Amino acid sequence: MFAENLILTNKKHMKKVLFSIAASLLLIGQAQAQLSKGNPCKFLGNITTRGSIPSDYATMWEQLTPENETKWGSIANKEVSSVDEALRSWNWRSAENEYNWCKQNGVQFKFHCLLWTSQYPSYLKDFTGDRLRKQVEIWFEACSRKFPDVTIIDVVNEAIPGHAEGDNNGQAKTFKRNLSQAMSGSTNPGDYKWITEAFKLARKFFPNAVLVYNDYNTFQWQKNEFIDLVSTLVKQGAPIDAYGHQSHDLNDMSGNDFKSRLYDIHSQITNKAGRELACYLTEYDIAKQGDNGQKTRYSEQIPIAWEADFVAGITLWGYVHGATWVDDSGLIKNGQDRPAMTWLRQYMASDDAKKARAKFCGKAAGGPSLVVSASASTIELGQSVTISGEMSNANQITYSVNGVQIGTGSKVTFTPKEAGEFKVEVSATSSKGTAKNSVTIKVIEVGPYGGTAAIVPGKIQAENYDNGFAGKAFYDLSDGNECDNVKNYYRSDDVDIKKIDDGVALGHCQKGEWMNYTINVEEDGEYDVVLRVGTGNDDGGKMTISVGNSVKEVAIDRTGEWGTFADVKVGKIQLSKGEQVMKLSIDKDWIDIDWISFDRDKTGVADYVNNNVISVIPNPASSKIEIIGAGNDVKAEFVSLAGSVVKVANESEIALDDIANGVYMLRITTPNETVVKKLVVKK
Repeated sequence: MFAENLILTNKKHMKKVLFSIAASLLLIGQAQAQLSKGNPCKFLGNITTRGSIPSDYATMWEQLTPENETKWGSIANKEVSSVDEALRSWNWRSAENEYNWCKQNGVQFKFHCLLWTSQYPSYLKDFTGDRLRKQVEIWFEACSRKFPDVTIIDVVNEAIPGHAEGDNNGQAKTFKRNLSQAMSGSTNPGDYKWITEAFKLARKFFPNAVLVYNDYNTFQWQKNEFIDLVSTLVKQGAPIDAYGHQSHDLNDMSGNDFKSRLYDIHSQITNKAGRELACYLTEYDIAKQGDNGQKTRYSEQIPIAWEADFVAGITLWGYVHGATWVDDSGLIKNGQDRPAMTWLRQYMASDDAKKARAKFCGKAAGGPSLVVSASASTIELGQSVTISGEMSNANQITYSVNGVQIGTGSKVTFTPKEAGEFKVEVSATSSKGTAKNSVTIKVIEVGPYGGTAAIVPGKIQAENYDNGFAGKAFYDLSDGNECDNVKNYYRSDDVDIKKIDDGVALGHCQKGEWMNYTINVEEDGEYDVVLRVGTGNDDGGKMTISVGNSVKEVAIDRTGEWGTFADVKVGKIQLSKGEQVMKLSIDKDWIDIDWISFDRDKTGVADYVNNNVISVIPNPASSKIEIIGAGNDVKAEFVSLAGSVVKVANESEIALDDIANGVYMLRITTPNETVVKKLVVKK
């Protein structure tokens, strides 16, 4: 019995041993294959470990990124005068060995990175202008000759304004500004023009590589800034193929939150850029979570990224425990898989992982890029504007407005037939896809406010300057209306308008600003001019009135506290009969202007027909109007051009729901007078 039991026990033991051996062989077999090898369009990669490639690297990872060995500061040790000198004298050994190892072992080599405001050669810190630009060009070309078959390149790394710019006593910020000036001539790195130029230079020397912009904290702190930067690069014509999320900031991010942010960022970049780019997780790691927490994050986040069709590859930032950039982020500890690594092997062997596909395979340069510009963004009705397109990796540019093609080629001329905003859609096509961009042209009909020149003699409300745009009808030094007590629908221009007790006035007028008014002078002669103005300056203000050859400089005494207006007699000015333009120029800060009047009565200022103290705002109007300066006891009659009364209202604020588009004479009756105003309704 004992012997029989011993035999049975031995048999059971042998089965266990054999099963254990088989399982070990299976694991060994799995370990010998790169984890993502079965997927033709995505890669799972990693980095060098403290400057070396571990012996098991090729058994797991399909792509390699040198952690530091290809950074400019790791290779270049002195200023050089030529590419040949750089190839001879710079320290290429480590980077070149890693590049050659990848070619020998069937591992994709990614270059990290060409330009970064950290880890650059120390001798460059004071270089500027052409001297710095020359070193950049030598560096790019030398890299292209050392690594001719490189497939993916981080062209620029971490360029979002503010990030790490205080490092090394602000040297990073200074070097970025120097790079910006050297590459693009701009002293504002935040306009990203230097990055665009860097990408154009990279495409010149690496025509077949995927060009990537890479940045930090893109899922959280710098999400919006990242979206803006990448989309701006595309619009500026940068031949950018992909963007990279460094992904060091995901330790506490749930799978649902990660998915939401990953997809939202890609969607926004696509919409704002006008074309879709490939996405990479370039520096993924999870730390500070312990074994189980690390596994949880891997199992939540990796499948989402891997199975997204716009994600072309994932690079983990180290895998040997104790030798990673972030402590506790390693996947293999003391030669044993941590739970996250065990899970990763299982997931990459699954059908879901094997079936995942990407629109971008990460092996060749991306599609076309397109930058669009216009000779002017705002034009006068009747004028033409030139739209230009600059493309790369494309062979055809098409321009269209409202779905109608208006031309092809490098530029077209567009002459709008009516006022309004026109979006010119531009597309560049190639065998690799289509890039889209657009430019909006604002077309404005320039002329007198309300469509009719102001009659002289008469009173002209200062806020009723000509219709038009900055530089044509007015010039204002500040963006938007700086006055805070006026309904914002009166005028939408940047001219500062304020509401006062008896109507509306111009406010905050500064030296250098001006406004034009189209006037119709009834007869030749001298006219007495009166201004109603206000200034709280102790030393008053100054302005100039210009009509044709007549110029009148006006000195204005302090009228009292701010908001106090007074009538200022200017004197006489000679005017010629007919329609012409009057210009009010501000010669001294700060002046408020209510109105200007012209009279031929030698005794003083007359009462004018159509008393322009009463005004109607807005005009043109769409939904409602307000009658200013008429008081509460008011009657308003809308009279069509055919002479019919189509609406009567007994209030100062009147809805226009029942008024059709068109031109009306608005007859305004108060206890003291009747005034007729021309009103344009345009919905």
